[in-house]
Amino acid sequence: MNSVTAALRIGLGVLVGALLPACSHHNHAHESLASHSSNATVASSVTVAEHAPDDALRRLQEGNARFVSGEMRHPHEARTWRTGLEGAQHPFATVIGCSDSRVPLELLFDQGFGDLFVIRVAGNLIARDEAGSIEYAVAHLHTPIVAVIGHEHCGAVTAALGTHEEIMSEPQELSDLLAAIHVGMPEIPYDLPKEERVARGVDANVRHAMEQLHKVPTMQHAVECGDTRVVGGVYDLHTGAVRWLD
Repeated sequence: MNSVTAALRIGLGVLVGALLPACSHHNHAHESLASHSSNATVASSVTVAEHAPDDALRRLQEGNARFVSGEMRHPHEARTWRTGLEGAQHPFATVIGCSDSRVPLELLFDQGFGDLFVIRVAGNLIARDEAGSIEYAVAHLHTPIVAVIGHEHCGAVTAALGTHEEIMSEPQELSDLLAAIHVGMPEIPYDLPKEERVARGVDANVRHAMEQLHKVPTMQHAVECGDTRVVGGVYDLHTGAVRWLD
C-alpha cells in the first residue's frame, strides 16, 4: 500500500474492538420554535417526530422537485426559526457533496437552516475526516439518511481520470486527493468520448463513496438496525434534477 492510499484510507480498524450497542430506534423530537407566513412571523412550538429513512428521502426528492420547477419555498429562514436552533440542531438528513460552487446542496434540495447536515469536499470523497463527520451526524444527531451527491461535469472526477503522470504533476495535496478519487473508479476506456468517460466516472465515484460508508462499523450498525440508509445521486447542472442511483 503506498503512502497516499494509506493516508486517505478510512481507518476501518479503529472501531473494530468497540462494542456497538443493541439496536434502538431513536425517537428524538425535531423541535421548531418558529413558523412564518407571508404576512407575519408567528412564534410557535411544534414538535415533529424524527423522520424515518423513507420519509427523509421523500423530503429530499420533493425539495429537489420544487427546485427544478422553480417553486422553491426557501423554508426555515425566519429569525424566530434561527433563534430556535441556538440550543440544538435536528437535521433530517446528512448530505455529502462536492465543493463545486455550482452545487449548493441546501438550495438544490430547497431546505433551510437546521434541515441538512452538510459535508462538502472536492469530488465528494469519503476519506477519514469525512467519514468521521458523517459518523457524528448518524451517532449523535440520528439523521435517518446519508446522501452522497455527485454532479455532472465534476472537475475533480475529470482530473482523477487523467494519467498517473498528470495526477502526480499537481501540487502534493491536490494529487493526493485526485489519487484517492481515482481509486474509486474502475478502468474506464480512454477511447470513449470525454463526456461519457466523465459521466461514468461520476456515477462510479458516488457508488464507491457509498461502499466506503457501508464499511464503517458505526454506519454498518445503523444501517442494519434500520436507523439510517445510505443513498446516492447525481445532480444535473442543466436541469437541476438529482438522478438517484439504484
